[in-house]
Amino acid sequence: MNEFDVIIIGAGPAGYVSAIRAGQLGLSTAIVEKEKLGGMCLNWGCIPSKTLLESAKLFDKTLHAATFGIEGIDTKAVTFNWKKATGRKDRIVMRLVKGVEFLLKKNNVETITGVAKVTGSNKIAVDDAEFSAKNIIIATGSRPAKGRMSAIDQSKITEVDELFAASEIGEKFLVYGGNASACETAYMLRLLGKKVTMVAPDKALIGFLDGELSKFVLDKFSKSGIKTYLEREITKDGTDGVYAGDDFIECDQIINCSDRTAVIPELQNVDIAMENDFVKTNEFMQTNIPSIYAIGDITGQITAHAGSAQGTSAVNHIAGIKQPFDPLKIPMNIYLDPELASIGLTEEQLKEQGIEYRKGEFPLTVNGKAMAEGTAEGFVKVLAESKYGEILGVHIVAPSATDMIAEAATILQLEGTLEDVGRVVHAHPTVSEALLEATFKAMDKPLHM
Repeated sequence: MNEFDVIIIGAGPAGYVSAIRAGQLGLSTAIVEKEKLGGMCLNWGCIPSKTLLESAKLFDKTLHAATFGIEGIDTKAVTFNWKKATGRKDRIVMRLVKGVEFLLKKNNVETITGVAKVTGSNKIAVDDAEFSAKNIIIATGSRPAKGRMSAIDQSKITEVDELFAASEIGEKFLVYGGNASACETAYMLRLLGKKVTMVAPDKALIGFLDGELSKFVLDKFSKSGIKTYLEREITKDGTDGVYAGDDFIECDQIINCSDRTAVIPELQNVDIAMENDFVKTNEFMQTNIPSIYAIGDITGQITAHAGSAQGTSAVNHIAGIKQPFDPLKIPMNIYLDPELASIGLTEEQLKEQGIEYRKGEFPLTVNGKAMAEGTAEGFVKVLAESKYGEILGVHIVAPSATDMIAEAATILQLEGTLEDVGRVVHAHPTVSEALLEATFKAMDKPLHM
């Protein structure tokens, strides 16, 4: 029997980051993957979707180039070649997958191909081979739920990862779901000139966001020509589309971006505790069985970077380093145009918890860099505790929001205050100046308002 300090099941961002960290700490490590290194995010999710979204953004900007003084482009002759765009996406994905393979080898991680099942608190089996480990980390990811569309002709339904792998696409789409993936997919298709309708079962788009950001997305979609039905389900089939209640929606394809469910490996001789259909863990990602850890999507944290952070926390705990995982310190990004990013508590949560707070909000309409780029749509909101000014939440709508949020993440990690941020010099002209200005606004000392 092969023996290791750590065996990781699943080589997505949560799993492979865990393996690399374990190797760096000198732990004998193996990782099991049934498909491709990099998992859903790298091969079929995060990277493909963002690559195709950038192509769609460039296509849209080309159509509006005259706004920036660029003449001579016959916009009627400009077309989008989906096959070439997906070819570029495939090349980027291949390069990143090879990078993961290299990093695992570099850190002495043994890669095992196959389907793993947990056969004990310290044992797994992959096909006919058995392995033992002092610690097992389960990082087997998630899959989209289909139950709510069981009455629909399944040939009409395309999973979002299948869309990104398709050689060609149609003209009329219904995107089902109200999460970040659904919104990003709908927006990308709309930028390409497709007819897009969204059906979301919840009362708001991307419900975990601060209310102002969620409303911004809904308003943005309305202006962009995306018809959105909230608190609706797809109820029955139609000849050239489907029904959401009494409303008929014409579509060629239904893109399934419904919320995801945990993929649990086969378990033998172990009983792992669950909570709300996800694996229950403590702050160090241990399950109720101390030698078995769970990270990533199967814990309900459906972002690659959260899974990676959980993986680091788990491996550090195995190595005797206490670094608890804190979900409130995890940034959440939505890739539209402009982008949205959020970290910490929302205004609604502060009110629900009875926390007295200060609020500073700064619009990009008076930010020089945003105006110069033609992207002055958006704002930065800073929320801080009233007495000492500790920053509790930052919420951004800006062209570079998903990069700007890293500064906010650092602030929250260090328990920074409004005054701490106020002392940081932000280069001019930059969109990041809006964060500084929002901080000043929360102290009733705005410079440019």
